[in-house]
Amino acid sequence: MQITLSVPYDAQLLRRTVKFLVRPQLRRVRLLGGVIILLGLLVLLLDPADAVAYAMVACGVGFVFVVPPLTVAFALRAQSDAVRQGFNMTLDDDGVRVTYPLVESRYQWAALDRVVETPEAWYLMCGKAQAMTMPKDAMAPEQQTEFAAFAARLRPAAAH
Repeated sequence: MQITLSVPYDAQLLRRTVKFLVRPQLRRVRLLGGVIILLGLLVLLLDPADAVAYAMVACGVGFVFVVPPLTVAFALRAQSDAVRQGFNMTLDDDGVRVTYPLVESRYQWAALDRVVETPEAWYLMCGKAQAMTMPKDAMAPEQQTEFAAFAARLRPAAAH
């Protein structure tokens, strides 16, 4: 296999990647927020004058609706300027190489934990919170087919 991609910088792609990476943690935050809201509403049913219950509901709403977008925004701001540029990605039988103008990374396939496919991209996962994004729209249809077949063969060896 030999696939080479040239991916221009795309703020939306970076945002989708960050959302993808923080989604498991944000599910827990939203669930906690929902529980806090329910507990606050239960306390309000028992005593409508209880100020703590109103604070619980407000806190829960914050966990559900405010914390997730703030988390994504802070994570985006924390990204290095080096990744706020286009990159080239080369995939071959040995591994994957990602080259930005200021940074280069090379991973052997054995270093990847898994490959996750979404409608827009493949995420080559190194651990739970680090991924290399392969946007499908940067690939020709035959490259997508070739990589999908390769990833299917790779999954049993890379799955944990």
